[in-house]
Amino acid sequence: MNSTSNIHNLLQEIAFKGAILEKPNNGDARRELLAAARSLCYKLETPIESLLRICWAEAQTHPAIRTGIEMNLFEKLVEDDGAAKSNSQLAAMTGADPVLLNWTLISNDAAGPPLRQLHKYLASTGFKNPTNPTDGPFQYGHNTPLHTFEWMKEHPLIYQQFGNFMAGYTQGRPSWLDFFPAEDRIVKGLSEKEEAVLLVDVGGGMGQDLEEFRRRMPSVKAELVLQDQEEFVERAKAGLAEKGIRAMAYDFFTPQPIKGARAYYLHSVLHNWPDSKCKDILSNLKPALAKGYSKLLINEVVIPNKGAPAVSTGLDLLLMAVSSSGHRTEKNWQELLDWAGFRLVKVWAFEAGMEGLIEAEVA
Repeated sequence: MNSTSNIHNLLQEIAFKGAILEKPNNGDARRELLAAARSLCYKLETPIESLLRICWAEAQTHPAIRTGIEMNLFEKLVEDDGAAKSNSQLAAMTGADPVLLNWTLISNDAAGPPLRQLHKYLASTGFKNPTNPTDGPFQYGHNTPLHTFEWMKEHPLIYQQFGNFMAGYTQGRPSWLDFFPAEDRIVKGLSEKEEAVLLVDVGGGMGQDLEEFRRRMPSVKAELVLQDQEEFVERAKAGLAEKGIRAMAYDFFTPQPIKGARAYYLHSVLHNWPDSKCKDILSNLKPALAKGYSKLLINEVVIPNKGAPAVSTGLDLLLMAVSSSGHRTEKNWQELLDWAGFRLVKVWAFEAGMEGLIEAEVA
């Protein structure tokens, strides 16, 4: 974000141009006012907000519009003199899957091909919401039968860049520790047994969240464990060991080997998988939790039913294109957790529509 003096100057310019706009023969005042207003928005953005806008919110707008054109959505929207229409009404009018339509409506080297071909893929399926992670927009765009992650493994540079991206994803963004009272909710009540594990970061990439936990709470000496694919663990384990963090290779589609930890934490994991695969992940995790003691912590975007920010819905469209998955509303999370035998305790949020922390327990 720029200095307050720059922002103050822009506010003065906007006020001046706005006054001219009210007068006759105002010339270019409207265009100049619009340019000043845009400049103000850009100057108010933090670097990470600029990145999210450019890479996610704006990048997904064109595929969303093309899909809307293909399904004749805009023609249906203006019928009956533009009267308001519900998602279910529009789904019936267009013949589209209501789940797909809902995300299309709110959504203003690996992702490019599936995004560019998204409208064609969806038209070929009769506008059904993609749910098969090995037969979706990504496979259509890249002409491959492989799952996204398997495809990336065959392209080592892209796979490495993905790991680097996820490691830097949290930089400049609120940490889950900013809005979740970890000391009260998981540190307090930790077993006094010497072998007690405080936190297992499932699918935690390079261990950046556990490092942040250690930095924030240096007095908490309990064991922290990182779990991810062997490629990431091998790159991260030496640096993590210096901080007292254990790293182990683990496939979350297999039974969880660490039993009875105080908390199991999944950050940006479940949004990469459709419900069917998320159920497999949670089914393999649940037996490891001790009822009444262990916590399930899911750090993910929780989409509001109304007024969803473009940054979140843009990423949602990207997830649909690359992994046949996406973000979920609180209702979606509730339904998924109920199915898996968990009880949703609370959704801890920093900002509506952005990443929150879903706290759950074994039901």
